[in-house]
Amino acid sequence: MDTVAPGALAPDGVTPIPEIAWGDTFVYYTPNGEPGVMPYLTIITKDYPDDAGSRLDRAGAFRLNANVGREAFAELIGYPPAEHAARAGEWDDAADGAVIPHPLYAKLGWVSVVNPGTGPDVVALIERAHAHAQNL
Repeated sequence: MDTVAPGALAPDGVTPIPEIAWGDTFVYYTPNGEPGVMPYLTIITKDYPDDAGSRLDRAGAFRLNANVGREAFAELIGYPPAEHAARAGEWDDAADGAVIPHPLYAKLGWVSVVNPGTGPDVVALIERAHAHAQNL
């Protein structure tokens, strides 16, 4: 995972992040050095009580989540985020390597990849999320 998001914040019990998120990684855009309010990229290493569809309980499984924005979401997924609630059943939330709508935050323009590689598609996804964060 270090090759996906080097230098990202990994909760350590000192940062104000809930204990359930310890072990996960959060990437913020903070050009002025102020603490980030909302990450634009996360790496989740386990299932959460309300988010178990990705089956991250598998050995070595993790999920890259990226806030790419509504326009990029529509380009990547094929429909706008506002339609996701009606179409959520079309996706396998546990599919390895596929860009899918985020299981919980799709309506906000988030996408996910379970067990992503480190190839150009993943790098491009991270770059899109970073560009979106710069424009918020």
